[in-house]
Amino acid sequence: METYIYKCGYCSKEYVPRRRKVQKYCSNTCRVKAHFQKNKKLELKTKTGLSKPESSDKKTKDTINLAGIGNAAIANVATDTLKNLFTNEDKKPLTKGDFKQLMTQFKNRYEKIDNMPRRADGTQAYFDSKEKKIVYLKNISPWI
Repeated sequence: METYIYKCGYCSKEYVPRRRKVQKYCSNTCRVKAHFQKNKKLELKTKTGLSKPESSDKKTKDTINLAGIGNAAIANVATDTLKNLFTNEDKKPLTKGDFKQLMTQFKNRYEKIDNMPRRADGTQAYFDSKEKKIVYLKNISPWI
């Protein structure tokens, strides 16, 4: 068999072909790379210049409509109502108004006794106006 030296069509490296007159590239890697390079050039030739973007028949832009707003409002009202119905009163979150009301009740019930020393565990003496006795409480609140 005669040995001819061919030149690779992609990397220009010299090689001895395994198949005569059929093999244009030195390896499968060069063949695949050449194919992608050729297709890339064809793709660039077909999409030259500024062109108008392709539009599809489907609406891709989301629009706001009255029905969607109404559905969202109804869903929010329904979920809030059901949440209030099925949530136990003890498990509901405390609001600022509830906290202020609780603090005023607390201020009226417990009065700090300044002339009695603290206990060994750090609790302060308070007079409980509802029970009419002295109680020891730990750090009540800085607002009192």
